[in-house]
Parts: sequence; C-alpha cells; structure tokens
Amino acid sequence: MQLHRPVVAALIALGSIKLPLAAQGSVRNSLRVDLLGCYALFTGAGHRVDSNFYRASPNVRLDSTVYPVFVAHKEFGARRRLARLDANGRHIDPSFGQGPLGPGWWVDSLVDSLRVSFSDGFSGAFVTVAVPPTHSDTLRGRIEEDWDYREPTSLGPAYAVRVACVE
Repeated sequence: MQLHRPVVAALIALGSIKLPLAAQGSVRNSLRVDLLGCYALFTGAGHRVDSNFYRASPNVRLDSTVYPVFVAHKEFGARRRLARLDANGRHIDPSFGQGPLGPGWWVDSLVDSLRVSFSDGFSGAFVTVAVPPTHSDTLRGRIEEDWDYREPTSLGPAYAVRVACVE
C-alpha cells in the first residue's frame, strides 16, 4: 500500500508538466513566415467566399501567434491565430481571434498544404490550399463545410489571393 503512494505522486507531478509545442506534435508544422499576411478567399467559380459557408469570411489575416494545443487535437500541430475580415479588410470579430476553438490556421509540410479553419469547435468551413516551396500570391485548393453531426458539405475548388492588409 505504501509503495503506491510514491508512484501516484510521481504520476501527478509528471501530469502537470507542460511540454514545449515541438514535443506535442511533429516538426512538420513550423512557421512559414512567407505565408503571413492577408488573403482574399474565392470559390472555384471566382465568387468571394461569404456566409454561404458556415462562419467563413471573404478575407483573412494569418497571424504567427500560436494557440495552445489540446492533447486530443495535437494533429493540428502549431495551430495559429486567424482574423476573420470582411470584404473591405476590416475585423469581423470584436476581439482578434476567439481562442483555441475559434478561427485558426496551420501548415502541414508533409503534404505542403495550408489549412484555414473557420470552425467554432463544432462546425465550420475549412479551406485547404497547396503551398508551393517558393513564394506565390495565389494558392489553389478546396473548400468544405464540416459539421459535428453529419458528413462534410459544400465541397468544391477554392483559392486564396494575397492582398494588402488594411488593419
């Protein structure tokens, strides 16, 4: 009985240790500084992304700030802050970003892609675009809406075009 106390105490102590972000995920999610900035989002038909896609916005700003990573979601790796912007480049949300369950973005260098999430933690639109190794002002990929209660909908081509940040 006495032997269990030190083991339990050690497990409790180790459980409170916060690992550096690199130890939580893989190195495949390092910051691509060349991707920071503002982008206008379009459907494959050339229409601006809007509220037809749940929680989406026509423009976004990719920030370098890292959100804490929940153990259950470490596949996201370095999930970063995203500002939802209107068509004029102004902030939609009263506070820039909404914490780890709000809008965010991350890069997966194993498949050379950038993923933008408009999810509220349950449902929302996702834009995934290919990221070439060299700088490009237009990134092409797909948009979909993911739901917590059904299969993804509104699947289709999409692209992001770099624009000047207003704010």
